[in-house]
Amino acid sequence: MSSVQDQNIALTEKWEQLYNEDADQMVLQCYAEDCKVTPMGSKTLEGHAVLRKVEEVVLEAAPKRKLRVDHRHAVGDTVIVEAVLFDPDQGADWQLPMVAVLTCKDGRITHDRTYTDWSRWPGL
Repeated sequence: MSSVQDQNIALTEKWEQLYNEDADQMVLQCYAEDCKVTPMGSKTLEGHAVLRKVEEVVLEAAPKRKLRVDHRHAVGDTVIVEAVLFDPDQGADWQLPMVAVLTCKDGRITHDRTYTDWSRWPGL
């Protein structure tokens, strides 16, 4: 794996950690200011301000939500992340599998295309 791919894998590890600890810092530290986030079936969200607002709404609806990344696959400037979202408030066994295709540049996520059934996720 190239050093760029190693850096991008490390970025997704930080992304996972901050998602679980501090969503606001996840946006600020992991995403480019002019990032684009395209949730499956939804319009593209652009920039830190919009993404921070979405994370605020989700946290209000699911304050105990967590992300667990099971696999990371790096190719060029892209990392494909296989993960599971959890929301204990919906039950101990509740989970939502997802795949995120994260395009990275200069140590930040520039485009996040996440695929899951967002109708099941609180706040969206």
